[in-house]
Amino acid sequence: MIKFVMINKKDSSNFDFYSYTEQIMEKVKLDLNSNSLEFYSNKEAIRKATFEYKQTDFFVNFTVLATYETIQLKVDVILPSKDPSNLELHDLKIKIKDLMIDDWEQCVWLEDTQSELFAEELYKKVHNVENSLRRLINSIMFFELGGDWWEKYMPADLINKYNERSDKYRRRTPSFDNIHTNLMSIDTGDLTRILNFKTYKIKRNSFFRDPDGLNPFEDFAEPINVFSRDEKERLFIFQNLMNSIFFNTKSIEKLHPTLIRELKEQMEVDKNFWEDYFLPWFSCDFRKFDGLWSEFKTDRNHVAHNKLIDLRLRDKFNKSMNELQKLIADAEEKFDAYTETEAASYVEEIRFEAEVMERQQADDWRDTIEEATGIRILDESEIIYEFDEHLSTIFDHLRDMFYYRSDLEISYFETTLKEEAIIFIIEHNITRDDIKVSVLPDINSSAGELSTITLQVITNDKEEMFDIYYTNGEAEYNDEQTNYMPLVYDHWEVTSGLSKMEKFISSLVSSDFPEITEDQIASVPCRYCESRSVYFSEEDSDAESTLRYKTGECLNCGRVNTLGFCMRCDKTLNQEKDGLCDGCVAHMDAQ
Repeated sequence: MIKFVMINKKDSSNFDFYSYTEQIMEKVKLDLNSNSLEFYSNKEAIRKATFEYKQTDFFVNFTVLATYETIQLKVDVILPSKDPSNLELHDLKIKIKDLMIDDWEQCVWLEDTQSELFAEELYKKVHNVENSLRRLINSIMFFELGGDWWEKYMPADLINKYNERSDKYRRRTPSFDNIHTNLMSIDTGDLTRILNFKTYKIKRNSFFRDPDGLNPFEDFAEPINVFSRDEKERLFIFQNLMNSIFFNTKSIEKLHPTLIRELKEQMEVDKNFWEDYFLPWFSCDFRKFDGLWSEFKTDRNHVAHNKLIDLRLRDKFNKSMNELQKLIADAEEKFDAYTETEAASYVEEIRFEAEVMERQQADDWRDTIEEATGIRILDESEIIYEFDEHLSTIFDHLRDMFYYRSDLEISYFETTLKEEAIIFIIEHNITRDDIKVSVLPDINSSAGELSTITLQVITNDKEEMFDIYYTNGEAEYNDEQTNYMPLVYDHWEVTSGLSKMEKFISSLVSSDFPEITEDQIASVPCRYCESRSVYFSEEDSDAESTLRYKTGECLNCGRVNTLGFCMRCDKTLNQEKDGLCDGCVAHMDAQ
């Protein structure tokens, strides 16, 4: 519902209610490009019309209030669907008002549910923007300066102002009478005062300082010769100011500017809140943020004081508040991520220090036992390190053993020895068969306990397990002899298991991984699986041959391919069809 009244027709001598309202609505119809306008009720003082605009129906009512002295024309614009956010409603009410405004002395807005809706929507955003900045300031200040930052650093006028206000609010809400609420009740404008606040400290070269243990005020009339000439002059000015104030306290009002200026000469910035605490999180400088916030304050007051809001002003408010909200939200997100990282780092640092201390105490205890008994009690990392040394030695030896084999690819992988993992692989470059060695660790660093590494060797059709062991030492304290006595001697059992594994792998390579060169691979693919791994030898292999493969046998699928023969000497050829071998071709060329 939109209601407004036009007051005092400028030229009322020939005012005709019917023709005037007819004329206004016809102009509205023309300007808004409407095809539907109908006055369905015509009374002496009231006219009612239906109007269609962009497929939306409206009611427009005109009521004339005339006396001998004045004429008033009341206008109601009604949207039957009761959707105050309808943009066509905005266009229609403004168009009617604009077409009438020049004919009347005043236009008084009585009711505008659309403007109220705009204000309601905007006020939620105002609330969110204000509270997000309050929340960010509180979070950063508590993190950087501690829980008493408000009382410790804020100026007295702010503290007194909001302590008094906060007390009233807390009395109304007893459930929150024991929490910190100062920033929740702070005025919008004072929030940027906090952002840009600075604290000061006395300069190192101030005449309030005493770097040499001398008192510069010892001889008040004639300052001692610890200052330069300029410093002496400033000191004399300050002394005269203080003399005047002590003599007549009322004089401070007149001398206040001079006193402030002289005190500033002795001070320097200690904490710059924006530079030190807020700038790292904001993606703009203070000047830009302060400008946006000043604009926001004006917009906020417009909304909070229930002023009329049209579509353009709503869009303008939304744009500026969205920009502010994004700046604050981004800063809050960056700061939250930083504090989470800092908290995690702090906890990790405490945990690390505790672990270091615990390890040091354990090392000291083990050193004491080893010194007294000769028994070693290793911790988990030491046991793993020793096992790893043995394993790397044996696998290095295996790698050296088959170093000459260009058809083998040998890989060694370092592992943590804390979970099952593949540690060693021998792969045939031609057949793609492989031998894999996995470690299955079971480490127990308790005193007197057994740790086992199981080495699992796996190939196509064979599998074997080999175990190596370490027994940790153990001792007990003898109260009668007041010393440690050995219970279990530490010892390693690795040689046998590693030697057996080495022999097994060596045997597998010899029997299942015959040495094959690239020259022994035919240049034709297998006609069955299309793999280019067909074995070729110029000498036919028989049943007693030591070679594992027959000429023409596919190393991938195992099926035998027929290769061509030399038509002169019957030698097998590296091709599918019969032909002549190189020797026969050379013999024939020589004839």
